[in-house]
Amino acid sequence: MTGQLFRARVTVQLNAGVNDPQGLTVRGSLHDLGFAEVREVRIGKLINIELAADSEAAAAERAEAMCHQLLVNPVIESFAIEALEPIASSPVHPEPVEGRTRA
Repeated sequence: MTGQLFRARVTVQLNAGVNDPQGLTVRGSLHDLGFAEVREVRIGKLINIELAADSEAAAAERAEAMCHQLLVNPVIESFAIEALEPIASSPVHPEPVEGRTRA
């Protein structure tokens, strides 16, 4: 597949009502450090993906498919594709060229 290289930034958050023990621990630590005004902390994930696609729409579609199939547990998490930007204008090769290694 040839195409342009895109970077997708995906944020994954626990759904409302799902217990967040890591967030509770961070909130407690912030209180211990004197940040008593903190009421809630929710911890999520930021996933940066570089992918080749023929168009921005195709890249967005593939990034969304990745979220649905692997990156997000829909029972307890939701996601948003926060940014999708081109990062190269020349064709890319998703497979390594023989004799060269990926950086």
